[in-house]
Amino acid sequence: YNEYKSYLSSQVMSCLTGGGGTSSCGGGGGGGGGNATCGGNKDCYEGYLTKKGFVDVDSYFKINYGDPNMYLYKDETQPQAKDSLSLKDAIVFTDFGMNPPALLLESGNKKWKLQTKDESQILPWLQALDKSGCNCMHGQEHICESAQSAENIFGFELNDIHGNPVKLDKYKGYVTLIVNVASE
Repeated sequence: YNEYKSYLSSQVMSCLTGGGGTSSCGGGGGGGGGNATCGGNKDCYEGYLTKKGFVDVDSYFKINYGDPNMYLYKDETQPQAKDSLSLKDAIVFTDFGMNPPALLLESGNKKWKLQTKDESQILPWLQALDKSGCNCMHGQEHICESAQSAENIFGFELNDIHGNPVKLDKYKGYVTLIVNVASE
């Protein structure tokens, strides 16, 4: 996770310092992707994404940099947005388990699952969300201090399936698979 986060941050920083949101950073449309220039306006990012739900719908989305909202339109010709999502306190996740990948945005009681046409479109959309003030380029979950400084798993103690504490150093020298079964 940290290697991916570091890679993503370096890619974002190189794109942001190299002109941000231009086609050299994966923007620029083509095949239903985002358009970094918004008809000549470099202060926004827009393009088609598939809004996943009971019925999947291709819709047109627009982010104006500095505006605390992301707007949903039926298509690029519609003058008035059908809906908007506040980015001010939004939580953004990427779902690479879907093919192609998706962005998951949660703000208040609204949840949007927006699927890209291909993996290369994730980074430009994340950049646009970040430029609009949304905290999407940083880890979303709290990691305890001992986990942040851990060099390996052997210093931890976890509960087994029966709730009994088990020190992981017991498994040193063995191939180990740790599974969170989400049971209580």
